[in-house]
Amino acid sequence: MDVLLYDKNVCCPVCNCQFTTKKVRSRGLKVLEKHDDYNIVYKDINPIYYNVWICPECGYSATESEYIELSKPQKNIIWEHVRARWLKRDFGGVRNVAEAIETYKLALVTAQLLNKSKAYRGNLCLRLAWIYREQKNLNEIEYLKHALKYFIESYSQEKLPTGGLDEITMAYLIAELNRGLGSYMEAIKWYSKALDNPEIKKKRQIQIKAREQWRLAKEEYDAERNRKKA
Repeated sequence: MDVLLYDKNVCCPVCNCQFTTKKVRSRGLKVLEKHDDYNIVYKDINPIYYNVWICPECGYSATESEYIELSKPQKNIIWEHVRARWLKRDFGGVRNVAEAIETYKLALVTAQLLNKSKAYRGNLCLRLAWIYREQKNLNEIEYLKHALKYFIESYSQEKLPTGGLDEITMAYLIAELNRGLGSYMEAIKWYSKALDNPEIKKKRQIQIKAREQWRLAKEEYDAERNRKKA
C-alpha cells in the first residue's frame, strides 16, 4: 500500500499551519469493480480514505478543492466552533476505516458551519456511504439518504455544474440513489429527466446507462407492485 501513497505538503487556510497529508498515486490503481452510483472498488487501497484533509492544529477539515483562501468571517467561524473544541491529532498517516469515517464526519461539520454547497455536502455523504458499504455497515443507507436529499436540493436550488456534477450527471445520480433505496417510481422520473435533457447526446455513456437503469427500475417497480397484489 505504501507505494501507492505519497506525502502532500499543505498550508491550512485558517491557522497557516504547515502539515503533510497522504495522497494516492492514481496511476498505480487497479480497478476491481464499478458500481452504478459511481463508486469504484480498487485493489489494495481505497483512495477516498484520503480525500479529506485535516489540519492537526485547528481541525479545519475539507477536501482538496475546499482548501482555499477563506474570508475573515469564515476563519472566525472555524476558530470559534472547531478550533475551540479541537483535540489536536494527526490524520496525515495511513488511515484505517475508522479514521477515514471520522475525516468525512469532520468535513461535514465544517461544510455545515461554512454553508458549503449542497452538492459538496452530498458528495461527502455519498463517499461516506461508500465506505460504510465496503464494511457492509447499515449506516450506508443513512448516508445515501442524506446524499440524495442534498443532491435534490442542489438540483433545484444551485447553479449547475457544481461540486463536479452537471445537470445530467446529477439527475442520473439522484435516480440511481432512489433506485438503490427502493424508490422505483422516483428513480424512473429522474432517469427520464436525465434522458430528456437536450445535452444528453453529448454524454453517450450516461445516456446508455440511464436507459438500462430506467428499464431495471421499471422491472423492479412492477415486481414490487405484483408482490403487494399477491
